Amino acid sequence: MSAIRDQVLSANARYAASFGEKSKLALPPARGFAILTCMDARIDPAKATGLAEGDAHVVRNAGGRATRIAACSSSRTP
Repeated sequence: MSAIRDQVLSANARYAASFGEKSKLALPPARGFAILTCMDARIDPAKATGLAEGDAHVVRNAGGRATRIAACSSSRTP
């Protein structure tokens, strides 16, 4: 295994082990909206918008364009 893969798997294991009460969050977003943002790895949508887990759906889109299909699919909340 590569060092990066080992780091990612280890971080994921720690995250899963500490997930706790977050598993009880409602499936629809608590704040009732979605964010459509680019997939640039330098952008952290939660930090940029002050969101916590469960607040909103976050959809990352390639190509820097918000297509009608992407916008419509991200706005549907069960």
